[in-house]
Amino acid sequence: MSVPGSMIGDDNLYNPYEDTELLRKATRAGRQLTEVIYLSLGETWSRAAPGLVTALSGGVPPHSHGYVLSPYGLPELRQILRARISVEHKVPLPVQLGEDYDVAVSQGGTRNAMFHFGRLLIKQSHEPAARGAVVCSSPGWDYPGVFGALGYDIYRFHLKPGAAYQPDPDEVARILRNARARTSGPLLLVVNAQHNPTGANWADDIVRAMIRTALEAEGGVLIDDAYYALHDPEVAPVSALRILLQELKPLPATRRPPWLAVRSLSKQFHCNGWGIGAITGPPAVLEDLLGRLLPEYGYVSGVPLQAAMATWLQNQESRDYLNQQRREYALKRTHMAQHLTHDLGYPQEAFFIGSCGPYLLMRTPPWYGNRTDEPYRSFCLRRSGVLLGEGHMTTPGTSSTVRQEHVRLFLGPTAQTLTQAVRRMAAAGLTWQGAPATDR
Repeated sequence: MSVPGSMIGDDNLYNPYEDTELLRKATRAGRQLTEVIYLSLGETWSRAAPGLVTALSGGVPPHSHGYVLSPYGLPELRQILRARISVEHKVPLPVQLGEDYDVAVSQGGTRNAMFHFGRLLIKQSHEPAARGAVVCSSPGWDYPGVFGALGYDIYRFHLKPGAAYQPDPDEVARILRNARARTSGPLLLVVNAQHNPTGANWADDIVRAMIRTALEAEGGVLIDDAYYALHDPEVAPVSALRILLQELKPLPATRRPPWLAVRSLSKQFHCNGWGIGAITGPPAVLEDLLGRLLPEYGYVSGVPLQAAMATWLQNQESRDYLNQQRREYALKRTHMAQHLTHDLGYPQEAFFIGSCGPYLLMRTPPWYGNRTDEPYRSFCLRRSGVLLGEGHMTTPGTSSTVRQEHVRLFLGPTAQTLTQAVRRMAAAGLTWQGAPATDR
């Protein structure tokens, strides 16, 4: 699976994406883009759900080409998501939809929703001059980039392979209390229970303990459910949303902190360019976020895409597609585990296949050491034509503030492509022990 050249852009324009620079270096060195196997970001450029594409190309209602006179998204899609979120998360009574929580359509991606939620917390703070604080996992997605841009201090709790990348609730509690002691501004705990990049499904009791501690520290909660629907068939994804709603319900309204849950539909159906998802939160938070902040910077966009998504979600084919995708990812996890051990000589403790999401986390081989002149994934691309992803995601145009001891491998391409990638790496000497071909 190569990168379409038309997706990279002009060489004479500034481009903050490190992947673009690595690919340009590779082409200048004589490698063709068509030869590159791209396993970095969660993108295939070729596997969008066929039925979804048909729903768009087959025609959408004429009115969907105009403005939506509601900041909550296309009403038809919103109602579908409103029902879906409640059912998929098994939200229990006495929690009430429309009272304790509500659902809207997000556009522009989950990152956009997170950024403006962080902005809202600052605007609503009793002490807007006080710095906010975000507590998130390491390794993890680029929450530091989103909230650091807003002036938040970043605190990280560590996920360890020996604990199957499950958080330590005691560590999380200590960090939350320390963060609260250092600021009177907004405090936010990020819960990514179907964890990116490890694929771990955080345990119910651990998530509950983390949320309880955040509430005790008068902190808000951000639930990142980007990969909630992507899990192995036999796995029941832990619903951080359901746990949060259960913990909030007994509290008086005056003691309930602001919170938000983001959900990606683009990840489920290989349509990242659509940027469509669901955002769930207290009605007052959604009202402020969409009814007051959104008009400051834009209107509801991508309406034809929302119309096509509404049509697709009502079709049984969308559920069949998702079930098939879950089976494929489960098979590819097993498939890649065998290749990593047999072809690349990786010990079991040097990689983690998880059970959720579309990624596999693997350690940088020990022979590569602590080189600072070239990231391992750049070295891998140069030697084998395989571009892996960052173990710690960073904001485009910035450098990671933590050591990249792991790389992330996207499992979205076909099993044949993944096999080809591993065999290229093995032929180039990029095994656990290394080989003469790995001269520098």
